[in-house]
Amino acid sequence: MKALIIIIFLFLLFISGCAVVQPWERERLADPNMIFDENPIEKGIKDHYINIREGSEGGNGSQSGGCGCG
Repeated sequence: MKALIIIIFLFLLFISGCAVVQPWERERLADPNMIFDENPIEKGIKDHYINIREGSEGGNGSQSGGCGCG
């Protein structure tokens, strides 16, 4: 009986994370309200300030294919 409950629980756990997003539903996911940084200029100023204080630069810039050319 316990094994059956565990199997059902694991089955429900695994199927709950699956979602198929149709092309017409992706518009809602690309909504500007989904952006974490509300003000990109303020974020840039804050990053610049942190880089100056720490004496470090980079690590938060381009997001490209990984070839180092971006």
